[in-house]
Amino acid sequence: MERRRMMKSHRDRSDSNSSFCRENGRSSSSCRESASSTDMNVKIHRTFQDIETASQQLSAFWDVELLQASRGTFRLEVSLVFFGQCAVYDVRTEVGLVAGGQRSDQFVTVSPITTDCSSSRFRGREIGPDQLLIMEPRGDVFQQFASGHRQAAVSIPVDLFRRVAMAEFGSGDNMNDLIAWQTIVPDRRKFNRFCRTISAILQSGNTASAGADADVRLTEYVIGLLVDGERYHCDLPSAWRRRQIVRRALDVIHARLSQPPTILELCEATGASRRTLFYAFHDMLDLSPRAYTKRVRLQAARRMIIDNRDQRCVQRVARKLGFAHEGQFSIDYASVFGESPSKTRLRLIHS
Repeated sequence: MERRRMMKSHRDRSDSNSSFCRENGRSSSSCRESASSTDMNVKIHRTFQDIETASQQLSAFWDVELLQASRGTFRLEVSLVFFGQCAVYDVRTEVGLVAGGQRSDQFVTVSPITTDCSSSRFRGREIGPDQLLIMEPRGDVFQQFASGHRQAAVSIPVDLFRRVAMAEFGSGDNMNDLIAWQTIVPDRRKFNRFCRTISAILQSGNTASAGADADVRLTEYVIGLLVDGERYHCDLPSAWRRRQIVRRALDVIHARLSQPPTILELCEATGASRRTLFYAFHDMLDLSPRAYTKRVRLQAARRMIIDNRDQRCVQRVARKLGFAHEGQFSIDYASVFGESPSKTRLRLIHS
């Protein structure tokens, strides 16, 4: 059973990427253009104030659902530069978030973990600063963003990554080990240089002057960092099992928004004991199954209120999603989004 908003088709990813580009003054063709072009010079900066729009338009790189995990006004800033075939980007959030889903199957993503993002958790792990996090294509995304989180990353097309790695190793024997989800501790000076390189690319956005093979040289540099570093936090079977439990549970939760499953039903659907189910949720999402279910339903309610803001819809939305008491629904809603459902509707009508 698939989650509608978390598992989009390749066409959906392209459409959302096109929309992201158009709203920032770029044609969709320029954003999708093959980066073999020497005049490629695309820099995008976008501030999202709506969590649903952010989830949809970032889906070119990851198919996730974002949930707001701390009280406050949602604000997510994204800076993105297409560096040849590679994408270099920086993400900042002012509120705590939980992300669940999968990465694109088109990219290998490498992110330097700095003090700006080391307070967050990645697949249930805290990763200290001065490490590189390697995220495999189509890998699971279970990430907890702390308030004030800021993280940069480089996404390299799988074909380019493999071609450069083959030239480095002379064979594909070490390829899967290199692409697997893990953290690597590189030489400190090289790590700092990598961070400065990403920052310079994001600040200037002038990729045309870097040359036609700039993405190849960037990939060579990244692979050099990975080969030289010491490996830590490799994915273990126990971690894979916890992710599998959470994935199955999320499918059930999203399929039954109006009739949320009980803990017993989630245990039966996942084949996990109650204790294992709770441990997997806390490890991956830092929320209990009940808390996650409530936030998913509240966010679905917010989405419906926004879509029907021209009508008096709050009571109808609450009933449709199975919230038995409107007063408690409003209290729970305000505890997450910092405003009542009625205020959300009125604010958007007059915006």
